[in-house]
Amino acid sequence: MRGSFEHAYQLLTSYFAKVRLVDLDFVFDIQTVSCKDKRFTRYFWCFGPPKKTYKLLRPVVVIDNFF
Repeated sequence: MRGSFEHAYQLLTSYFAKVRLVDLDFVFDIQTVSCKDKRFTRYFWCFGPPKKTYKLLRPVVVIDNFF
């Protein structure tokens, strides 16, 4: 992506805001290191249909032999 990190961060937040206008159940969370600098660390998003079916899923425990 071309441009500054600040511009890319603004594009990311505006993109998720526009998606939320179409899908009202859309959830997103952008995590930053500090509020002042808005240093991006990670983000999470989930569209409406998977969010509705998530409560129907059963917990799964996976044990791996890799240590």
